[in-house]
Amino acid sequence: MKLQELAMVSAVFILATVPKIALADEVWNSSNGRVVYQSERGKTAIWTYPGGTIFIEGLAGMTSNRGIYHGYWVGKSNVKCDTSREDGSGKLSNTWGRFSIRFQVPNFPMPWEARWSYCEGEPTFSWNGTPLK
Repeated sequence: MKLQELAMVSAVFILATVPKIALADEVWNSSNGRVVYQSERGKTAIWTYPGGTIFIEGLAGMTSNRGIYHGYWVGKSNVKCDTSREDGSGKLSNTWGRFSIRFQVPNFPMPWEARWSYCEGEPTFSWNGTPLK
């Protein structure tokens, strides 16, 4: 009986930690510094970069066959928006913009191409990421 309990506890521990390991493995060098897949909240992936945080809707839990996703960034900027968005610490910030991303290959590690904007503008500025190996 003890052996079965130990096996069950071990399996639960392994299953609980596997997603965290996968997240920690996702790090990219980008045109705006190192980007890290930091965490998830519901269906939203939360990435960090030297100047702030990126929130990507629908990406959480997607480990393969990734396509195009949309979200927003919040971070350091001289451009102030009329509206605010939540930042990485849960506070509202008026320095944010839209973010759209396309993964270039279906399997890990995945380079990506993104476009971003200030505030509500159409994303037009380029932002690319290459996985660290």
